Amino acid sequence: MSISKYDSSNIKILNKKIILRLIHRRNPISRNDIARLTGLKASSVTRLVNEMIFEGHILEAGVIESESPGRKKISLRINPEYRISLLFDVGVTYSTVALGYYDGSVRVVESFRTPKNYVDFFKLVQNYFNNLSLRYNHSLVLLSIPGMVDTDNGIIINAPNLGWRDVRIKNYLDLEVPIIADNEANLSVLAEKYYSKALINMSNLVFILVREGVGTGLMIDGKLYRGKFFSAGEFGHMTVDISSDELCHCGKTGCWELYSSIRYALRRARRELNFHEEDFNKLKTMPEAKFILLDMASNIAEGIVNIINAVNPEAVILGGEISDMPAYFYQRLISIVRKKALKPASTKVVVIPSIFKNVSSNLIGASICAIEYIIDNI
Repeated sequence: MSISKYDSSNIKILNKKIILRLIHRRNPISRNDIARLTGLKASSVTRLVNEMIFEGHILEAGVIESESPGRKKISLRINPEYRISLLFDVGVTYSTVALGYYDGSVRVVESFRTPKNYVDFFKLVQNYFNNLSLRYNHSLVLLSIPGMVDTDNGIIINAPNLGWRDVRIKNYLDLEVPIIADNEANLSVLAEKYYSKALINMSNLVFILVREGVGTGLMIDGKLYRGKFFSAGEFGHMTVDISSDELCHCGKTGCWELYSSIRYALRRARRELNFHEEDFNKLKTMPEAKFILLDMASNIAEGIVNIINAVNPEAVILGGEISDMPAYFYQRLISIVRKKALKPASTKVVVIPSIFKNVSSNLIGASICAIEYIIDNI
């Protein structure tokens, strides 16, 4: 008897999760369409949907217009205010604070200069949480980190461009909500897969995030791949110049990110164009900087060739500071990939910029990660 009740309860929870994930992806959608797409009985869908309306997960959002006669369909949508997450995009120079809503939308609050000392950084996180909690009922805090993260234990293993190592996050925050941290490129590939129509039928993806460093997120068979010790995808630190004596923040020489990050372009611009600003956005609009940006494209392409040969993805997505580069940048990059990567991958792999322009892909991914956590813990 008890086993039967236990099984029934588990099935109910599982069906709730299935319905919620479907509404998130097809928002808005009707009860009838949920039943059709899930194979659940219409009466079960109605009962579960009504429960979730009562609990606050979803809302009825009016009538869905239909050309066919018959009973009108009531649309269902996610209640954005049901759970609100506090998101931090931790950058090497600047960090961004944002609110992640339950429908997947993100609202940037403000940015601040990232303290060099992680203790000072987490003091700011604590202050933002305390202040924003006066207006919002946060359900969790999520951190996007430019480095390796032990996602099981909430430890920043190594963020080389920040100089942060072996940081147990919970030791520095006093919060009454769960704290989640993940690598920024992992969150980015999650966002692209979730929202990009071009990737709907693809399950093996690589996201390359170019900022002050270069990070890569891997999705294999539709799942994020972090590796046994959480260092999978650290292609920014693969050696591309064995004779180089230039030291990377990771502690070794010849790393790919030394020749592919915005620091590479800005360093050359200072030396060759007398450009002394730290504004990559300005640099990439300057006609006289074209030769530097073309070299940067070539360097990024060489690394992508190695990644394609090693991982054989269906798509490579480019994001961060290079998501809106001029057309000539992508023409150079893709031509090298097509020419140098092993066939047939070189001719079949899709190389595209991120679909996110106004809000960074990793913040969108952080919001999705928060939603998944909430649904998993129903």
